[in-house]
Amino acid sequence: MLIIFISYLVYLPTTEYTKQYYDAEGYWLFGEKYFSTGRFAFLSYFNAIRGYFFPLLLAPLTRLSVNYGWTVMDLCRLLGAANAAAIFGWAGPVLWHTVRGGAPVSLGRRLQFAALGFALWRDYFNFCLTDFPALLAIGIALIGLLRGRGLASCLVAGIALAAAVNMRPVYQAAIPAMGLLVLLPAVGRPRWWGGARAVVLAVGMAVVMAPQAYSNHFHVGSWSPWVLTSMPDEPNLFLQQLGWGLEMQKYETHVGQSYPLASMRFEDQRGKALLASTGLTTFTEASQYVQLCLHRPWRALGVWLRHLFNGLDIQYPTPYILDVYALSWPLALLNYGLIWSGLLALFVRKWPRMSGAWLRPGLVALALLVPCLITLLTAIECRFLLPLHLLLSAAVVFGTAPLRWWRAATGRWRLAVLASYVVVVVAGFSASASTQRHLALQPRHILRDLPFSDVSADDFLPAPPPEPW
Repeated sequence: MLIIFISYLVYLPTTEYTKQYYDAEGYWLFGEKYFSTGRFAFLSYFNAIRGYFFPLLLAPLTRLSVNYGWTVMDLCRLLGAANAAAIFGWAGPVLWHTVRGGAPVSLGRRLQFAALGFALWRDYFNFCLTDFPALLAIGIALIGLLRGRGLASCLVAGIALAAAVNMRPVYQAAIPAMGLLVLLPAVGRPRWWGGARAVVLAVGMAVVMAPQAYSNHFHVGSWSPWVLTSMPDEPNLFLQQLGWGLEMQKYETHVGQSYPLASMRFEDQRGKALLASTGLTTFTEASQYVQLCLHRPWRALGVWLRHLFNGLDIQYPTPYILDVYALSWPLALLNYGLIWSGLLALFVRKWPRMSGAWLRPGLVALALLVPCLITLLTAIECRFLLPLHLLLSAAVVFGTAPLRWWRAATGRWRLAVLASYVVVVVAGFSASASTQRHLALQPRHILRDLPFSDVSADDFLPAPPPEPW
């Protein structure tokens, strides 16, 4: 963890970013709101679609900026370096070892895992976004339930799970799997032990969720413990996302000068036609989306599969892109190799027969991957599939021994493996090029949505053909 922490502290200041953007800037300003009255006041902050927990974590850092002159970027980078060290140096390897058993993950493999994460995600840690902190919280919750022997670990797991849900509400989908995990019988414990663990887990969740319920009640009169998806008489964010998910194959955010808009929308013509067939411009009820998918299941499946690929197709190691047309094929090649290796490990490996021993790993996989499945319905971004990305990385780095396999394999198997690699890479670049060709300008956006203010009508002329990679 110390090696990773120092490496990021050295690297992050060398990037070209000089400020927080959009959601990242918003979270920092939310943290400042807790002190907007001159002293800390919990009810000073409220946002219907952003929970209180992450801004509350940032609140002490905002005081370091105001009172002691620390720059916002330095503080966010310090937080990002600590987050990277915790995920790549501790949570990922420990969770893998806890689920699979055997010897602890070696230092060499931990550093390989961290290096792969650095290559694919390094610039995300410049910004105070919730994706990695929420994933770390889910990791803490799973480790607490799997490794903890007492009720205190269940309490910590409940706090961590509720924190993840508050930061990223999509992790509500992990709660059923976590609930089953806590109820599993423990060796040498009485039958009532699972129930006691469940009660303590719920108490831990209540510690985090009660303040959200209090804030919701104070500001909008609702005692809901969840982050609200909309204000009264305003559009529901999730329903809006369902419509955007049909219109777009992928979404990215631009903050440089190479593209005239902040919104990089990769349009989905087939998805837009599917939405148009309903006669709606947006969904007002979730049942409308369900009915559409039931009537056109294969077209809906096509939309979801394009989202799956584009969510896995990392073209930039950053959430905020400075140069849209920068050469990115080396990163894409590494990523396609990772996807290929993960698929190979999944389908070629000899798996033992299903047994009770598979219950815990299966529930861990559900807790991590069901939230990813839900995000496939929305306007997909690569960070939405972060649990799946890191699970593939862990499977490749921690669960395979490629040199040993290569020496033991026959010539026919080696040829088949190399052929499958070529197929996956060619298919990946081809599908990515198809998506890149649908990058569209959005002239209907008002000027305040643009990353720079000196915009003229000429800026809305068609952009030059993008370099696919």
